[in-house]
Amino acid sequence: TRAGVACILRLVAAASAETHNASGPALEGVRSSMETQHQRRNPARPEVISLVYADENRTAVAPFVFIKTHKTAGGTVTNILDRLSERRGLVPLPCCRADDCSGSDWWWPRSVPPARLSQLGAFDCINGHVVLDPERMRPYLTRGGRAPLFFSIVRDPLEQSISSLSYYSHEAIVRPSQRRQWTPHLNWLQGLRAVGPVSSRFINSMAHDLGWYDWVLARHNISHPQRGKISKSTRFNDDDGLIAEWLTSLTGSLDLIMLQDAFDESLVILHHRLGVTLQDMAYLRHTHLQNDTARGIHSSSRPVLPLPTSAQASKLLELNRVDVRLYAFAKRRFWQAWENVAPVAAREAELAELRRHVLRIDSACVELFTGFKGQPSLKRLSSTNRTAARLRQQREAALRAICTPEMRMDEIMYRLRESKACHGGDSFSSST
Repeated sequence: TRAGVACILRLVAAASAETHNASGPALEGVRSSMETQHQRRNPARPEVISLVYADENRTAVAPFVFIKTHKTAGGTVTNILDRLSERRGLVPLPCCRADDCSGSDWWWPRSVPPARLSQLGAFDCINGHVVLDPERMRPYLTRGGRAPLFFSIVRDPLEQSISSLSYYSHEAIVRPSQRRQWTPHLNWLQGLRAVGPVSSRFINSMAHDLGWYDWVLARHNISHPQRGKISKSTRFNDDDGLIAEWLTSLTGSLDLIMLQDAFDESLVILHHRLGVTLQDMAYLRHTHLQNDTARGIHSSSRPVLPLPTSAQASKLLELNRVDVRLYAFAKRRFWQAWENVAPVAAREAELAELRRHVLRIDSACVELFTGFKGQPSLKRLSSTNRTAARLRQQREAALRAICTPEMRMDEIMYRLRESKACHGGDSFSSST
């Protein structure tokens, strides 16, 4: 598939970056050569791919860091950026085995390791689950002296909390006594004295991913007595003064905080900041496709979670005090950015254009999951119809590359781990 070929392009580019420090004509030559070969071997696909990409020329995309937060539509943003990276030939920072990466969480619940000398400025983007740490991240991405764009996404804290428990209730990380039950879940959250890989998904989750615990504990020089690791204590979660100071620090750390409840507006702003087209920001709306099996989403297997009562909702917001303050801060900043992105008429026109691109993808994907069912195999067709059928199959394969709601991140991560970017020279430090 196109996604597989493009993933190989990224691996070749990443391997070249290890040898050539990802600078100079060598890396660009590899990218251009592989892209040209891919286009020659797939002459029937541009018509389909143009549903998403109109500009065949690779633009000078700004280097970027996207901090993927839990249950905020961050997966959709990650998918948009992965496709953008493939299309534009960007080199992502791989998460290597030496970093103790697991599953689709990438570096999370930690940040990236310190960069080696050979990695300085060698990559174009960091995109995935990782805790914000600009000082560690910037050295990887400062190619051509251009500062990377840091951004993330947040959601209404109550909605995010409900979504998290509903989503993770089917997994072993949630105790059976807490599944689909708010009272034991709230009692557990209230008794927490520190957060770890499980609890940080449920209490001030967004603040955790944007570095709240690391920031406040480093500021107070508090460390865990064992192995020198920082303990992410909850003792400061009610300190409004510290929360306000941390939010002020985010002004210099994050260039943009997107809003899940203003998703399309967020993408309009992002396309300006990254310097890409609106078609590059187009995405598949999961709810518009009814075939869960075809999409690989087994929503029917997830347990049903009742909504919290008013008292339980109030308790959730009380326990997620940092996220509540973060969301209010992000909303103020976001709507100021929206007003400044362009004049009213221009930004509304861009918003309408983006939504047209999204509808076109929806329509194409409905065709994929309805129009290609029950088609005969090539062996059963006469030679007269075989060519048309082969073209139809090419179109189906191209549509599948577009209509996958989320790319196979585990497979992509595995391929990146096996690349020379992870195994060449000295290994990444596994320090946290």
